[in-house]
Amino acid sequence: PLAAQDPSPADQLDAYLDSRFEAAPDATQTLLKNLAAAGTQTPAALETLLLAPRASYPDPTPLVGKYTTHPVDCYHVDYSTKFILYVPKDFDPGVPAPLVIVGHGGNSSMDATRAMKVAQQYIRIYAPGLTQNSNAIIAAPASERGWGPIGYSLVFSTISKVQRLVPIDPDRIYLTGQSMGGHLTYRMALMFPDRFGAVSPHSGGYDFVEKGSIANLLNVPGRAIFGSNEPYGINGDNKTNETWAKAHNLNWTFIEKDGGHTIYTDELPSLATFFKQHPRNPYPTKVYLKQGGNMLFTKTWEIEGWPEHTIHHETRPMRWNRRHWIEVQANPEVKEPQELLAQNLGNNQIQVTCQNVRDLTVYLHPKMVDFEKPVTVTVNGETLFECKVDPDMALMLNQARKTDDRGQIYWAEVRIPVTTDATVQL
Repeated sequence: PLAAQDPSPADQLDAYLDSRFEAAPDATQTLLKNLAAAGTQTPAALETLLLAPRASYPDPTPLVGKYTTHPVDCYHVDYSTKFILYVPKDFDPGVPAPLVIVGHGGNSSMDATRAMKVAQQYIRIYAPGLTQNSNAIIAAPASERGWGPIGYSLVFSTISKVQRLVPIDPDRIYLTGQSMGGHLTYRMALMFPDRFGAVSPHSGGYDFVEKGSIANLLNVPGRAIFGSNEPYGINGDNKTNETWAKAHNLNWTFIEKDGGHTIYTDELPSLATFFKQHPRNPYPTKVYLKQGGNMLFTKTWEIEGWPEHTIHHETRPMRWNRRHWIEVQANPEVKEPQELLAQNLGNNQIQVTCQNVRDLTVYLHPKMVDFEKPVTVTVNGETLFECKVDPDMALMLNQARKTDDRGQIYWAEVRIPVTTDATVQL
């Protein structure tokens, strides 16, 4: 019999990411050693490996051209449900495809049967239009727990499951949804903008100008669609958001339709084109964060009738303390939100203006800086870091493992204590 071959670098990377929460403490160093022995010895080579598809996938034939149902366990909380998947007829397994997550409407107290029925209705409405100008794969998770923190975990867990079934381009993942799903889309755009290429909330949202959080939409392109006769003040709130977004040059479009609280299917083909035109850019020149609290999933919405849930925040944390290449740590001594504007000025110059931030991390990549030269980080007018930075391949792996996002790649990090405050203005 033939001797068993050693796993390929791609196989080893897949196994490492698949066991990301249960891996041994030395898993990263072990993988780096094995990859080096197989010839993956530089950050550039590791980036190529991370961005490549998985070594293998299940046979996609049973999925193509069909609506199929799949179980999904949330990574961050003890909630399990299902999602419906649509893979278009022209799916090419040799080319990583875009993925669109659809958030269904309804309420936070639906039972499993009702949630599945609504999710099935939504994907059958959305999929024909979203695949008309695109080869996108569509997934609609069914949520009995609404679209709060459990729902965020469900979205990320669904993405993780889908990208193990078929090749997905990590920089072409999009989020949309209507009504309650529109609220989901807005909230995830505000809290997790660096995980999506673009978003499109439909008949959802609140007055984020009044809430003081709208500037977080700077970080992701959006296309909001709503009716002229919406309930709950949705159209008025979207118009307020539109006025602010235009005044501050956000990459957002707001479309008011002649109608009420419904899904405007005539807009879906152009939405597919919009998504196609907006792959994620992990290295924007400007990023913004405004966030309060511990920025960590530690409690559910606790709706009456829900069971007690166990949240794995110590071993499987879900955080919203990051915007692309900037991260802050919770500051329990300050009740006011942390606010930050970071800009890559070019020539290895990073400029940060912040308020209530005391612990700041800047992530770096060759598309941002020249690693052969010193990097300067100025915070509130004071140079707090000026030094060459060495690439760290362990960081690259740990970042991918933390979020299961193979496209969010940074070669190095600089962690900086901050003691001053300044007014942040876009």
